[in-house]
Amino acid sequence: MKIWLFFHGPVEAGYPEAAEILRIIEESKRERNVEVEVLNPDNIDLLVDAAGEWKAMYEGRVLPLPDVIVPRTGTETTYAGYSVMRFYERMGVPFLNTPRVVETVADKLHTLQVLAAENIPCPRTMLGKFPPDLDMIEQNIGFPIVIKTLKGTRGGGVFLSETRDQFKDLADLLVEANSGAHIIFQKYISRSHGRDLRVFVVEGKVLAVMERNSGNTSFKSNISRGGQGKAHPITPEIKSLALKVAKHLRLEVTGIDLLFDDDGFTVCEANSSPGFSGLEPSCGVNAAQAILQAAMRKAMKADNVISNGLLSWLGLPAFGKKAKAQKQADVQQAASETIAA
Repeated sequence: MKIWLFFHGPVEAGYPEAAEILRIIEESKRERNVEVEVLNPDNIDLLVDAAGEWKAMYEGRVLPLPDVIVPRTGTETTYAGYSVMRFYERMGVPFLNTPRVVETVADKLHTLQVLAAENIPCPRTMLGKFPPDLDMIEQNIGFPIVIKTLKGTRGGGVFLSETRDQFKDLADLLVEANSGAHIIFQKYISRSHGRDLRVFVVEGKVLAVMERNSGNTSFKSNISRGGQGKAHPITPEIKSLALKVAKHLRLEVTGIDLLFDDDGFTVCEANSSPGFSGLEPSCGVNAAQAILQAAMRKAMKADNVISNGLLSWLGLPAFGKKAKAQKQADVQQAASETIAA
């Protein structure tokens, strides 16, 4: 079985989220007849033709079709990355998180729109415009206020302005810098200052919950920014809320971030390629194995369908085995012709 991991950077120690890639590769070596290959989708060249000649080239070779693709590019997925993922989706290759799902959750505002429409609790949010209308923002959200870029990751692009004057100074700085970043303004949840929960979900099951704390006065609790993690009980409330989020965003693998509020919890965001280097030792869970085995199950099921129940739960289409087999034959034929030429 050939499993592809799409990743945007070098797979080497120290590079953000490369540790998760290395862990999945490590777990794959314990499985029989499983080969994991890491590819950067930005470096794949595509050819499509109405006559049926569809092929992809990578580092000078024509690529065969994998059995399943696991995207690990998240909010850093580029236009080229989405194009490559849609190409393989059209070729009948199943994804553990489809291109459309990855694109939806990469956009924080789009994510919140989907959740709010389902009455799932999330912070009051406005789309940012420049110059900002301070009176309108103060009336509708108030201060302190959180400012976020729409596609930030690992705690980057998130700022807290405690007063109107601080907010104005930051807004003026962004205007002067001619920043083209799209941003949102969000209600500050004071009870969750410096702490939150990361809920790890795979195939409709909550496998672990980690409480993250900044360890200092920062309001950010990301492990990648020095935060500390510890296991947290999987309560019925947390489980129910996380599974609703995963279902409505159609996420098969996700890390859902919950904020503490006066009524229990509110959803901060969801991640399509969650980091788990802090979660594994904190919660005693093998996240890499869970992701790998979910990918294997998706590839092995007849007609590439996980199960009628899970597909119905996610609202996903089935993948046709015959269509994939035909495309595989076409790719192999194109590769043979290329070699012969």
